[in-house]
Amino acid sequence: MSLPRLALLLYSSVLFAADQPQWGQAWTRNLVSSEQRLPDGFDPETKQNVKWVADLGTQAHSTPIIAGGRIFVGTNNANPRDPRHVGDRGVFMCLDEKDGHLLWQLVVPKLEDDKYLDWPEMGMCSEATVEGDRVYLTTNRGEVVCLDVHGMSNGNDGYQDEGKHMTPRDAAPMTPGPLDADLVWLLDMKEACGIWCHDGAHSSIMIQGEHLYVNTGTGVDNTHRFIRRPEAPSLIVVEKATGKYLARDDEHISPNIFHSTWSSPSFAEIEGKPTIFFCGGNGITYAFEPLDQPAPSGEVLKLTKRWQYDMDPT
Repeated sequence: MSLPRLALLLYSSVLFAADQPQWGQAWTRNLVSSEQRLPDGFDPETKQNVKWVADLGTQAHSTPIIAGGRIFVGTNNANPRDPRHVGDRGVFMCLDEKDGHLLWQLVVPKLEDDKYLDWPEMGMCSEATVEGDRVYLTTNRGEVVCLDVHGMSNGNDGYQDEGKHMTPRDAAPMTPGPLDADLVWLLDMKEACGIWCHDGAHSSIMIQGEHLYVNTGTGVDNTHRFIRRPEAPSLIVVEKATGKYLARDDEHISPNIFHSTWSSPSFAEIEGKPTIFFCGGNGITYAFEPLDQPAPSGEVLKLTKRWQYDMDPT
């Protein structure tokens, strides 16, 4: 099986392309690019209109994100970059934009006990969201993580259990090395929110002010007929600086999920009103008011719904 490849294209003349620090060109998730004078074709084999090529794993479901001279992309571990990490894993790579070499990677063991929780060889599916020197994404284990864009090169910030986090259950914790990611904070949505993972998390986190809006990825169990966590939220709000779980939807989406929850939240101002949009795993689109008040200590707030629309009433 040939490996997926990440290719950096050459422009027909020297131009400086804009960063794409999150999925879509703005928090609205507008996927229309403003780039001009792009080549009309490329070939990674012959290197036609290609500056460099980097092999990934055998599957790569996340859209590459480019910010600050780095490229961030998720894949699996079928093409190991570190001999310490052997076997099926979720892998999130940070590559140098100049030549494609690996700067660091987040390697996450698969969820144990049931393959439907974290489907084999799917790897890390969620897109990254980059702001300044922080990277936000959802791992294959249903965790929201904040990473340092510099990896371990500027020390180990915040979270200190990277060695245990990258090690499979019942194995001795590894010692983090220069190629390993630096986690700043971590929120395990299985424990904090009571979600039930299915197949693989696939969503792009949206930043709005000091908050992260996150699709939890909760879904059905391995029978595809039963909801193990009917009270689990589908959309949550997390404090950007600390990873604190602040708020959730209160729309009781989970009991009616078709399969899982893979949509990315988006944002727009409608008649001057900031609005959060979210497509639930029940086929209904929701519009919420952004979180605008701090939660009392220990309390998780409920998002205020403006409206909903059933995209498929049958």
